[in-house]
Amino acid sequence: MNNNAPSKYKLLVVDDEPHVLETIIDVLEDGDEEGTMEFFPASSGEEALEMLEDRNGDIDLVITDQRMPGMSGAQLLAQLRKQYPLIGSVVISGYAEFEDMRNAFRSGVFDYIKKPYDEDNLLAVVRSALEKAILRKQNEGLAEELRTKNELLRDANTNLEHRVNERTKELKESLVRLVSMQQQLIQTEKMSSLGQLVAGIAHEINNPATSVYAGAEALESNVEELMGFIERYNDLLEAVEQGDSNAAKRAAEELSDSEEDVEYLLEEGLPWSIRSMKEGAVRIKDIVRNLKTFSRIDEAEVKHANINDGIRTTLKLVHHEFKNRIAVHEAFGDIPQLECYPGQLNQVFMNLFVNAAQAIDGEGDLWIETSVSDDSIVVKVRDSGAGIPKEKVDDIFNPFFTTKPVGQGTGLGLSISFGIVKKHGGSIEVESEVGKGTEFTVTLPFDGIQKAREKARAKKASERGDLDFVDASRIQELEDELAIINGE
Repeated sequence: MNNNAPSKYKLLVVDDEPHVLETIIDVLEDGDEEGTMEFFPASSGEEALEMLEDRNGDIDLVITDQRMPGMSGAQLLAQLRKQYPLIGSVVISGYAEFEDMRNAFRSGVFDYIKKPYDEDNLLAVVRSALEKAILRKQNEGLAEELRTKNELLRDANTNLEHRVNERTKELKESLVRLVSMQQQLIQTEKMSSLGQLVAGIAHEINNPATSVYAGAEALESNVEELMGFIERYNDLLEAVEQGDSNAAKRAAEELSDSEEDVEYLLEEGLPWSIRSMKEGAVRIKDIVRNLKTFSRIDEAEVKHANINDGIRTTLKLVHHEFKNRIAVHEAFGDIPQLECYPGQLNQVFMNLFVNAAQAIDGEGDLWIETSVSDDSIVVKVRDSGAGIPKEKVDDIFNPFFTTKPVGQGTGLGLSISFGIVKKHGGSIEVESEVGKGTEFTVTLPFDGIQKAREKARAKKASERGDLDFVDASRIQELEDELAIINGE
């Protein structure tokens, strides 16, 4: 685990069944060969909150059952995110419904494990969750440290050069550590988005998989009936060969009785089974192809790609967010291919689409428009959702800022999207009105990638010099750079 982590990780384990509670702790203790974990058991959500209050929130990770008498796991996590937002959480439940899993991930839970669980998997998930929780606390500490030192630097007298130089050295060290932590948090956010995407895809695959299974079951039953008909036919042949007229008559009557069933089987039963299996398999193949197109796993380098195709693919993958309540209106222009990182741009579109779906309470509309303006491709995404208050619009691209309720969302999605668009030499703007909806405009210049890379190289070259002295304007510039997480 992290080298700067505490010597003992404090885990609060909550379950209303004593034997389950003991088993979880025993499994984790057995797997913790270095003895780095300290456990605090609680038999209810109420007891867990009392323990947290007594310890003043001195817990690194909460592992809780989902369904418990009194306070449920979901209610406990809601209180946890409200009172102790830096504490990590993992849900263990025997009722892993799709909606429960999606709501858990949206509330900020690190992982969701279904009972019965694999012991090795439980240990791996807990270790990973502890890493994220400690990383979150360390990042908050570093951010607070940076804010404090920046305030000290602003108040420093410009004539005290020696004092400024000392603070500058400390600031530079803090910046290096903070940027490293920010990048790790960005990766955590990407994995969280991937978890939601995978959960949705699993739901989408379930229907065609059910069709394949139903077709296979029907095919098995149909084959059994055909085998019975063949068996009776063989009985008839055998009776004729042996000259047994009575047996031949009985076999012929049985064949005659089942003739209509066999005819139906050949004309409708078998074709339906095969068609059902084929359609389900084709649907699953399409979903997998869309996922590959979305991530562009085989295209990590800059490629020429069609933005319209990327948007269509992304829409298919987040279809579960719209269900039957949001009408999607497409107005795709005739646009040329763009030199870009296709997978990263698809991540931007996914973030905008999911945010739009979550902003719409009940039924609504989503408009997507692409066009060419001067030397750029322009993508507009507009929804009929709740809108964003005017005083908050300017903050939505800042890291950790979110308009969602406490515990829902990390506040990194739009910040990462901003960085990806900037990496392409483009811009992303927003207009919103409360009660009417929000519109995002993404502008992607044709030569944006090339110019952005040239600018980045020039910037790095200029910063290789010895920066022993940093004045107030440079401090502000560094703060601005941290506020724009560029994903590099």
